Amino acid sequence: MSPIAYTVRQSFHHPGSPSIGIHVTVANSIRLALRFNLNALGSPFTSQRLFVKPPAFPVTISKDAGIILKSGFGTKDRISAWLEWHQERSFVDILVVGDFATQPGQHYNYSGRQLNVHDMLALMLENGSLPPGLSHPRLLKYSNLTAAIATGDTNLALELSKSFGWELDAMKVVIFYRAEHQLVDPFDLFLGLSWPINACHLKKLYILADDDTYIVAPSLEGFLGHFDSNLCYYLGNPVGDYRGRFAHGGSSVILSQATMRRLFGNPEIVSAAHEESLSETWGDKLLATTLIKLGIYLEEGYSRFFNGEPPRSAKLRSDRFCIAIMAFHGLSPLAMLQTGRMFRHAVKPVRWIDLLSIYQALLPDTFTKQSIRQNWDHVGSLDESTKSINVPTAGHCGEACHADSSFCLAWTWELDTQACHMSPWVIVGDNAPGKASGLNTPRVKKLATTC
Repeated sequence: MSPIAYTVRQSFHHPGSPSIGIHVTVANSIRLALRFNLNALGSPFTSQRLFVKPPAFPVTISKDAGIILKSGFGTKDRISAWLEWHQERSFVDILVVGDFATQPGQHYNYSGRQLNVHDMLALMLENGSLPPGLSHPRLLKYSNLTAAIATGDTNLALELSKSFGWELDAMKVVIFYRAEHQLVDPFDLFLGLSWPINACHLKKLYILADDDTYIVAPSLEGFLGHFDSNLCYYLGNPVGDYRGRFAHGGSSVILSQATMRRLFGNPEIVSAAHEESLSETWGDKLLATTLIKLGIYLEEGYSRFFNGEPPRSAKLRSDRFCIAIMAFHGLSPLAMLQTGRMFRHAVKPVRWIDLLSIYQALLPDTFTKQSIRQNWDHVGSLDESTKSINVPTAGHCGEACHADSSFCLAWTWELDTQACHMSPWVIVGDNAPGKASGLNTPRVKKLATTC
Protein backbone atom coordinates (compact mmCIF):
# COMPACT_ATOMS: atom_id res chain seq x y z
CA MET A 1 0.00 0.00 0.00
CA SER A 2 1.34 3.40 -0.88
CA PRO A 3 0.94 6.43 1.36
CA ILE A 4 -2.50 7.80 0.62
CA ALA A 5 -4.44 10.89 1.48
CA TYR A 6 -7.92 10.43 2.79
CA THR A 7 -10.72 12.31 4.51
CA VAL A 8 -11.71 11.20 7.99
CA ARG A 9 -15.39 10.37 8.02
CA GLN A 10 -17.32 12.72 10.30
CA SER A 11 -19.93 10.20 11.40
CA PHE A 12 -21.54 6.88 10.67
CA HIS A 13 -25.25 6.35 11.07
CA HIS A 14 -27.85 3.79 10.26
CA PRO A 15 -31.57 4.00 11.04
CA GLY A 16 -32.40 3.36 14.66
CA SER A 17 -28.91 3.81 16.05
CA PRO A 18 -27.01 6.80 17.41
CA SER A 19 -24.50 8.53 15.18
CA ILE A 20 -20.98 7.39 15.89
CA GLY A 21 -17.64 8.05 14.28
CA ILE A 22 -14.54 10.18 14.38
CA HIS A 23 -15.27 13.80 15.06
CA VAL A 24 -12.24 15.81 14.09
CA THR A 25 -12.33 18.97 16.17
CA VAL A 26 -10.10 21.93 15.46
CA ALA A 27 -7.99 21.05 18.50
CA ASN A 28 -7.60 17.44 17.37
CA SER A 29 -6.69 18.54 13.85
CA ILE A 30 -3.99 20.83 15.20
CA ARG A 31 -2.66 18.08 17.45
CA LEU A 32 -2.56 15.56 14.60
CA ALA A 33 -0.90 18.05 12.26
CA LEU A 34 1.74 18.81 14.89
CA ARG A 35 2.52 15.11 15.39
CA PHE A 36 2.72 14.62 11.62
CA ASN A 37 5.24 17.43 11.15
CA LEU A 38 7.35 16.44 14.15
CA ASN A 39 7.53 12.87 12.89
CA ALA A 40 8.52 14.16 9.45
CA LEU A 41 11.68 15.57 11.03
CA GLY A 42 12.77 12.02 11.84
CA SER A 43 14.17 10.48 14.99
CA PRO A 44 17.58 8.98 14.26
CA PHE A 45 18.30 8.39 17.95
CA THR A 46 15.40 6.03 18.50
CA SER A 47 16.11 4.08 15.33
CA GLN A 48 19.86 3.99 14.83
CA ARG A 49 20.85 3.39 18.46
CA LEU A 50 18.09 1.08 19.56
CA PHE A 51 20.34 -1.99 19.55
CA VAL A 52 23.33 -0.35 21.24
CA LYS A 53 22.19 -1.53 24.67
CA PRO A 54 20.89 -5.00 25.57
CA PRO A 55 17.09 -5.33 25.59
CA ALA A 56 15.60 -4.03 28.83
CA PHE A 57 12.50 -6.17 28.39
CA PRO A 58 13.61 -9.46 26.78
CA VAL A 59 10.89 -11.37 24.96
CA THR A 60 10.64 -14.73 23.29
CA ILE A 61 8.37 -14.20 20.33
CA SER A 62 7.30 -17.83 20.16
CA LYS A 63 5.66 -17.73 23.60
CA ASP A 64 5.27 -14.04 24.51
CA ALA A 65 3.51 -12.83 21.37
CA GLY A 66 0.12 -13.64 19.93
CA ILE A 67 0.20 -13.89 16.13
CA ILE A 68 -3.00 -12.84 14.38
CA LEU A 69 -2.77 -13.97 10.77
CA LYS A 70 -5.27 -12.30 8.45
CA SER A 71 -6.42 -14.07 5.29
CA GLY A 72 -9.48 -14.37 3.08
CA PHE A 73 -11.16 -16.89 0.82
CA GLY A 74 -9.47 -15.41 -2.23
CA THR A 75 -5.99 -15.78 -0.73
CA LYS A 76 -6.42 -18.93 1.37
CA ASP A 77 -3.82 -20.74 -0.72
CA ARG A 78 -1.21 -18.60 1.05
CA ILE A 79 -2.04 -19.92 4.52
CA SER A 80 -0.30 -23.29 4.17
CA ALA A 81 2.85 -21.64 2.82
CA TRP A 82 2.85 -19.10 5.66
CA LEU A 83 2.51 -21.78 8.32
CA GLU A 84 5.07 -24.08 6.71
CA TRP A 85 7.77 -21.43 6.48
CA HIS A 86 7.21 -20.18 10.02
CA GLN A 87 7.46 -23.70 11.47
CA GLU A 88 10.94 -23.10 12.86
CA ARG A 89 9.59 -20.41 15.20
CA SER A 90 6.92 -22.66 16.77
CA PHE A 91 4.64 -19.79 17.71
CA VAL A 92 2.53 -20.95 20.65
CA ASP A 93 -0.47 -18.75 19.85
CA ILE A 94 -1.55 -18.23 16.25
CA LEU A 95 -5.05 -17.09 15.39
CA VAL A 96 -5.98 -17.29 11.69
CA VAL A 97 -8.88 -14.99 10.80
CA GLY A 98 -10.73 -14.38 7.56
CA ASP A 99 -14.06 -13.93 5.81
CA PHE A 100 -14.69 -17.69 5.77
CA ALA A 101 -14.26 -20.61 8.15
CA THR A 102 -12.55 -23.92 7.60
CA GLN A 103 -14.92 -26.87 7.53
CA PRO A 104 -14.49 -30.08 9.56
CA GLY A 105 -11.46 -31.97 8.33
CA GLN A 106 -10.08 -28.95 6.44
CA HIS A 107 -7.85 -27.64 9.21
CA TYR A 108 -4.23 -26.57 8.75
CA ASN A 109 -1.30 -28.17 10.55
CA TYR A 110 1.30 -26.16 12.41
CA SER A 111 3.97 -27.55 14.74
CA GLY A 112 1.91 -30.63 15.49
CA ARG A 113 -1.27 -28.66 16.10
CA GLN A 114 -4.45 -28.21 14.13
CA LEU A 115 -5.39 -24.65 13.19
CA ASN A 116 -8.70 -23.45 11.81
CA VAL A 117 -9.60 -20.25 10.00
CA HIS A 118 -12.16 -18.27 12.01
CA ASP A 119 -14.80 -16.27 10.16
CA MET A 120 -14.66 -12.85 11.79
CA LEU A 121 -17.71 -11.49 10.00
CA ALA A 122 -19.85 -14.43 11.09
CA LEU A 123 -18.75 -13.87 14.66
CA MET A 124 -19.64 -10.17 14.55
CA LEU A 125 -23.12 -11.04 13.32
CA GLU A 126 -23.60 -13.79 15.89
CA ASN A 127 -22.35 -12.11 19.06
CA GLY A 128 -24.02 -8.72 18.82
CA SER A 129 -21.02 -6.76 17.61
CA LEU A 130 -23.32 -5.31 14.94
CA PRO A 131 -26.93 -4.20 15.54
CA PRO A 132 -29.41 -7.05 14.96
CA GLY A 133 -31.28 -6.93 11.69
CA LEU A 134 -28.82 -4.48 10.18
CA SER A 135 -28.96 -4.23 6.38
CA HIS A 136 -25.87 -2.99 4.58
CA PRO A 137 -24.39 -3.52 1.07
CA ARG A 138 -21.17 -4.90 2.53
CA LEU A 139 -23.09 -7.50 4.53
CA LEU A 140 -25.01 -8.51 1.39
CA LYS A 141 -21.73 -9.08 -0.41
CA TYR A 142 -20.52 -11.20 2.48
CA SER A 143 -23.77 -13.20 2.34
CA ASN A 144 -23.28 -13.87 -1.37
CA LEU A 145 -19.72 -15.05 -0.77
CA THR A 146 -20.82 -17.30 2.07
CA ALA A 147 -23.58 -18.81 -0.08
CA ALA A 148 -21.16 -19.57 -2.92
CA ILE A 149 -18.78 -21.27 -0.50
CA ALA A 150 -21.60 -23.26 1.11
CA THR A 151 -22.84 -24.58 -2.25
CA GLY A 152 -19.34 -25.59 -3.28
CA ASP A 153 -19.15 -23.10 -6.14
CA THR A 154 -15.47 -22.35 -5.63
CA ASN A 155 -15.04 -20.49 -8.92
CA LEU A 156 -17.86 -18.08 -8.08
CA ALA A 157 -16.56 -17.64 -4.54
CA LEU A 158 -13.09 -16.79 -5.83
CA GLU A 159 -14.57 -14.38 -8.37
CA LEU A 160 -16.61 -12.64 -5.66
CA SER A 161 -13.63 -12.50 -3.32
CA LYS A 162 -11.52 -10.94 -6.04
CA SER A 163 -14.25 -8.38 -6.68
CA PHE A 164 -14.90 -7.17 -3.14
CA GLY A 165 -12.64 -9.11 -0.79
CA TRP A 166 -10.83 -5.89 0.09
CA GLU A 167 -14.09 -4.50 1.49
CA LEU A 168 -14.56 -7.47 3.79
CA ASP A 169 -10.93 -7.16 4.83
CA ALA A 170 -11.79 -3.98 6.74
CA MET A 171 -14.24 -5.96 8.87
CA LYS A 172 -11.76 -8.50 10.20
CA VAL A 173 -11.55 -6.68 13.50
CA VAL A 174 -9.59 -8.61 16.10
CA ILE A 175 -11.18 -7.24 19.25
CA PHE A 176 -14.56 -8.75 19.96
CA TYR A 177 -17.72 -7.51 21.61
CA ARG A 178 -19.73 -10.37 23.07
CA ALA A 179 -23.49 -10.49 23.29
CA GLU A 180 -23.21 -10.09 27.07
CA HIS A 181 -21.17 -6.93 26.47
CA GLN A 182 -17.89 -8.33 27.73
CA LEU A 183 -14.66 -7.96 25.82
CA VAL A 184 -12.22 -10.85 25.83
CA ASP A 185 -8.83 -11.70 24.43
CA PRO A 186 -9.35 -12.95 20.85
CA PHE A 187 -7.38 -16.11 21.56
CA ASP A 188 -9.55 -16.96 24.57
CA LEU A 189 -12.72 -16.44 22.57
CA PHE A 190 -11.88 -19.31 20.28
CA LEU A 191 -10.58 -21.47 23.11
CA GLY A 192 -13.97 -21.16 24.82
CA LEU A 193 -12.55 -19.27 27.79
CA SER A 194 -14.06 -16.27 29.53
CA TRP A 195 -11.40 -14.96 31.87
CA PRO A 196 -11.86 -11.42 33.26
CA ILE A 197 -10.71 -8.48 31.16
CA ASN A 198 -7.78 -7.65 33.43
CA ALA A 199 -6.53 -11.19 33.94
CA CYS A 200 -2.81 -11.78 33.50
CA HIS A 201 -3.33 -14.21 30.62
CA LEU A 202 -2.88 -11.52 27.98
CA LYS A 203 0.16 -11.93 25.76
CA LYS A 204 2.91 -9.34 26.15
CA LEU A 205 2.56 -8.39 22.51
CA TYR A 206 0.21 -8.94 19.59
CA ILE A 207 1.55 -9.12 16.04
CA LEU A 208 -0.91 -8.61 13.21
CA ALA A 209 0.32 -10.03 9.90
CA ASP A 210 -1.12 -10.58 6.44
CA ASP A 211 -0.94 -14.00 4.80
CA ASP A 212 1.67 -12.69 2.34
CA THR A 213 3.94 -11.31 5.07
CA TYR A 214 7.07 -13.14 6.25
CA ILE A 215 8.09 -12.30 9.82
CA VAL A 216 11.84 -12.12 10.48
CA ALA A 217 11.53 -13.43 14.04
CA PRO A 218 15.08 -12.71 15.35
CA SER A 219 14.84 -9.10 14.18
CA LEU A 220 11.42 -8.67 15.72
CA GLU A 221 12.51 -10.29 18.96
CA GLY A 222 15.54 -8.04 19.32
CA PHE A 223 13.45 -4.99 18.46
CA LEU A 224 10.55 -5.66 20.81
CA GLY A 225 12.89 -6.38 23.72
CA HIS A 226 13.35 -2.62 24.04
CA PHE A 227 9.66 -1.93 24.70
CA ASP A 228 7.83 -2.32 28.00
CA SER A 229 4.63 -4.19 27.20
CA ASN A 230 3.02 -2.53 30.23
CA LEU A 231 3.07 0.75 28.29
CA CYS A 232 0.80 1.52 25.36
CA TYR A 233 2.55 0.97 22.04
CA TYR A 234 1.29 0.89 18.47
CA LEU A 235 4.16 0.15 16.08
CA GLY A 236 4.39 -0.28 12.33
CA ASN A 237 5.12 1.19 8.92
CA PRO A 238 3.36 4.61 8.67
CA VAL A 239 1.11 5.59 5.78
CA GLY A 240 -1.67 8.16 5.44
CA ASP A 241 -1.85 11.91 5.97
CA TYR A 242 -1.80 14.00 9.15
CA ARG A 243 -5.45 13.35 10.03
CA GLY A 244 -4.72 9.78 11.00
CA ARG A 245 -1.42 8.07 10.33
CA PHE A 246 -1.79 4.32 10.39
CA ALA A 247 0.43 1.26 10.20
CA HIS A 248 0.50 -0.63 6.91
CA GLY A 249 -0.83 -4.09 7.72
CA GLY A 250 1.38 -5.87 5.21
CA SER A 251 4.49 -4.66 7.02
CA SER A 252 3.12 -6.22 10.25
CA VAL A 253 1.51 -4.25 13.07
CA ILE A 254 2.45 -4.53 16.73
CA LEU A 255 0.25 -3.77 19.73
CA SER A 256 1.45 -4.00 23.33
CA GLN A 257 -0.44 -5.70 26.12
CA ALA A 258 -1.22 -2.29 27.63
CA THR A 259 -2.77 -1.16 24.35
CA MET A 260 -5.02 -4.22 24.32
CA ARG A 261 -6.01 -3.58 27.93
CA ARG A 262 -7.02 -0.03 27.11
CA LEU A 263 -9.13 -1.33 24.26
CA PHE A 264 -10.71 -3.88 26.59
CA GLY A 265 -11.57 -1.10 29.00
CA ASN A 266 -13.49 0.91 26.40
CA PRO A 267 -16.17 -1.35 24.91
CA GLU A 268 -18.16 1.56 23.52
CA ILE A 269 -15.23 2.58 21.32
CA VAL A 270 -14.71 -0.98 20.14
CA SER A 271 -18.42 -1.29 19.40
CA ALA A 272 -18.24 1.89 17.33
CA ALA A 273 -15.29 0.45 15.40
CA HIS A 274 -17.32 -2.61 14.47
CA GLU A 275 -20.01 -0.43 12.94
CA GLU A 276 -17.48 1.80 11.21
CA SER A 277 -15.99 -1.30 9.60
CA LEU A 278 -19.07 -1.46 7.39
CA SER A 279 -18.00 1.62 5.47
CA GLU A 280 -14.28 1.93 6.15
CA THR A 281 -12.00 1.36 3.15
CA TRP A 282 -8.88 0.28 5.01
CA GLY A 283 -8.98 -1.99 8.05
CA ASP A 284 -5.49 -0.76 8.92
CA LYS A 285 -6.79 2.78 9.11
CA LEU A 286 -9.78 1.76 11.22
CA LEU A 287 -7.46 0.27 13.81
CA ALA A 288 -5.45 3.49 13.95
CA THR A 289 -8.42 5.83 14.21
CA THR A 290 -9.89 3.65 16.94
CA LEU A 291 -6.64 3.84 18.90
CA ILE A 292 -6.49 7.61 18.38
CA LYS A 293 -9.79 7.85 20.25
CA LEU A 294 -7.99 6.22 23.17
CA GLY A 295 -5.02 8.57 22.96
CA ILE A 296 -2.74 5.97 21.38
CA TYR A 297 -0.82 7.08 18.29
CA LEU A 298 1.46 5.28 15.89
CA GLU A 299 5.08 5.50 17.06
CA GLU A 300 6.72 6.76 13.88
CA GLY A 301 10.23 7.05 15.26
CA TYR A 302 10.70 3.35 14.55
CA SER A 303 9.35 3.28 11.00
CA ARG A 304 12.79 2.49 9.56
CA PHE A 305 12.61 -1.03 10.96
CA PHE A 306 9.47 -1.88 9.00
CA ASN A 307 9.28 -2.92 5.37
CA GLY A 308 6.39 -3.46 2.99
CA GLU A 309 8.25 -5.06 0.08
CA PRO A 310 9.63 -8.49 -0.91
CA PRO A 311 13.32 -9.06 -0.04
CA ARG A 312 14.66 -8.22 -3.51
CA SER A 313 12.62 -5.00 -3.65
CA ALA A 314 13.20 -3.76 -0.09
CA LYS A 315 14.54 -0.20 -0.34
CA LEU A 316 17.80 0.14 1.55
CA ARG A 317 18.03 3.84 2.38
CA SER A 318 20.95 5.64 3.99
CA ASP A 319 19.27 5.69 7.41
CA ARG A 320 18.53 1.96 7.39
CA PHE A 321 21.85 0.29 6.58
CA CYS A 322 22.69 -0.82 10.10
CA ILE A 323 19.29 -1.49 11.65
CA ALA A 324 17.21 -4.65 11.63
CA ILE A 325 14.43 -5.37 9.17
CA MET A 326 11.22 -6.79 10.66
CA ALA A 327 9.35 -8.42 7.78
CA PHE A 328 8.84 -8.86 4.04
CA HIS A 329 5.54 -8.36 2.26
CA GLY A 330 3.85 -9.12 -1.05
CA LEU A 331 4.94 -12.77 -1.20
CA SER A 332 3.22 -15.38 -3.32
CA PRO A 333 3.25 -18.95 -1.93
CA LEU A 334 6.36 -19.65 -4.04
CA ALA A 335 8.06 -16.46 -2.87
CA MET A 336 7.15 -17.34 0.73
CA LEU A 337 8.89 -20.68 0.22
CA GLN A 338 11.99 -18.99 -1.19
CA THR A 339 12.07 -16.37 1.57
CA GLY A 340 11.54 -18.99 4.25
CA ARG A 341 14.50 -20.99 2.97
CA MET A 342 16.67 -17.89 3.21
CA PHE A 343 15.72 -16.84 6.74
CA ARG A 344 14.22 -19.81 8.60
CA HIS A 345 17.48 -20.61 10.39
CA ALA A 346 18.41 -17.02 11.26
CA VAL A 347 19.25 -16.63 14.96
CA LYS A 348 20.39 -13.00 15.01
CA PRO A 349 18.60 -9.85 13.84
CA VAL A 350 18.84 -9.42 10.07
CA ARG A 351 19.99 -5.94 9.09
CA TRP A 352 18.92 -4.18 5.93
CA ILE A 353 22.49 -4.23 4.61
CA ASP A 354 22.64 -8.00 5.20
CA LEU A 355 20.21 -8.45 2.31
CA LEU A 356 23.02 -7.60 -0.12
CA SER A 357 25.14 -10.52 1.08
CA ILE A 358 22.29 -12.95 1.72
CA TYR A 359 21.12 -12.56 -1.87
CA GLN A 360 24.68 -12.29 -3.20
CA ALA A 361 24.13 -8.89 -4.72
CA LEU A 362 27.01 -6.49 -5.26
CA LEU A 363 28.84 -6.21 -1.94
CA PRO A 364 30.39 -2.94 -0.73
CA ASP A 365 33.85 -4.50 -0.38
CA THR A 366 33.90 -6.20 -3.79
CA PHE A 367 32.76 -3.64 -6.34
CA THR A 368 34.46 -0.56 -7.66
CA LYS A 369 33.27 2.87 -8.68
CA GLN A 370 33.11 1.74 -12.29
CA SER A 371 31.15 -1.48 -11.63
CA ILE A 372 28.22 -1.88 -13.99
CA ARG A 373 25.89 -4.84 -13.68
CA GLN A 374 24.33 -5.76 -17.00
CA ASN A 375 20.71 -6.91 -17.23
CA TRP A 376 20.02 -5.93 -13.62
CA ASP A 377 18.12 -3.24 -11.73
CA HIS A 378 19.22 -1.87 -8.34
CA VAL A 379 16.62 0.95 -8.35
CA GLY A 380 13.32 -0.85 -8.73
CA SER A 381 10.00 0.96 -8.73
CA LEU A 382 10.10 4.68 -9.41
CA ASP A 383 8.23 7.30 -7.40
CA GLU A 384 8.25 11.01 -6.64
CA SER A 385 11.60 10.74 -4.86
CA THR A 386 13.55 9.28 -7.81
CA LYS A 387 15.23 11.33 -10.53
CA SER A 388 15.26 10.49 -14.24
CA ILE A 389 17.31 11.97 -17.07
CA ASN A 390 18.32 10.87 -20.57
CA VAL A 391 21.97 9.96 -21.20
CA PRO A 392 23.59 8.02 -24.08
CA THR A 393 25.30 5.23 -22.08
CA ALA A 394 25.19 3.35 -18.80
CA GLY A 395 28.56 4.86 -17.94
CA HIS A 396 27.13 8.35 -18.20
CA CYS A 397 24.28 7.31 -15.91
CA GLY A 398 26.76 6.12 -13.29
CA GLU A 399 28.65 9.40 -13.57
CA ALA A 400 25.43 11.34 -13.04
CA CYS A 401 24.73 9.35 -9.90
CA HIS A 402 28.19 10.04 -8.48
CA ALA A 403 27.88 13.71 -9.36
CA ASP A 404 24.71 13.85 -7.24
CA SER A 405 26.33 11.87 -4.46
CA SER A 406 24.40 13.33 -1.52
CA PHE A 407 21.19 12.06 -3.12
CA CYS A 408 21.96 9.03 -5.26
CA LEU A 409 22.67 5.56 -3.88
CA ALA A 410 21.84 3.52 -7.00
CA TRP A 411 21.20 4.03 -10.69
CA THR A 412 19.65 2.08 -13.56
CA TRP A 413 19.97 2.82 -17.27
CA GLU A 414 17.52 1.56 -19.91
CA LEU A 415 18.99 0.65 -23.29
CA ASP A 416 15.78 1.17 -25.29
CA THR A 417 14.91 4.62 -23.99
CA GLN A 418 18.34 5.76 -22.75
CA ALA A 419 16.56 6.79 -19.55
CA CYS A 420 18.77 7.04 -16.47
CA HIS A 421 16.98 6.56 -13.15
CA MET A 422 18.61 7.52 -9.86
CA SER A 423 17.30 6.69 -6.39
CA PRO A 424 18.07 7.55 -2.75
CA TRP A 425 18.04 3.82 -2.01
CA VAL A 426 19.46 0.56 -3.31
CA ILE A 427 17.61 -2.73 -3.70
CA VAL A 428 19.02 -6.23 -4.11
CA GLY A 429 17.32 -6.30 -7.49
CA ASP A 430 16.81 -9.05 -10.00
CA ASN A 431 17.28 -9.89 -13.67
CA ALA A 432 16.17 -6.99 -15.86
CA PRO A 433 16.92 -7.56 -19.58
CA GLY A 434 17.87 -4.39 -21.43
CA LYS A 435 18.95 -2.54 -18.31
CA ALA A 436 22.29 -1.82 -16.67
CA SER A 437 22.69 -0.81 -13.06
CA GLY A 438 25.19 0.19 -10.42
CA LEU A 439 25.70 1.86 -7.07
CA ASN A 440 27.21 5.05 -5.73
CA THR A 441 30.16 3.00 -4.53
CA PRO A 442 32.02 5.52 -2.33
CA ARG A 443 28.87 6.50 -0.46
CA VAL A 444 27.61 2.94 -0.03
CA LYS A 445 31.01 1.84 1.30
CA LYS A 446 31.08 4.75 3.73
CA LEU A 447 27.62 3.94 5.03
CA ALA A 448 28.52 0.26 5.37
CA THR A 449 31.51 1.07 7.58
CA THR A 450 29.23 2.71 10.15
CA CYS A 451 27.58 -0.61 11.02
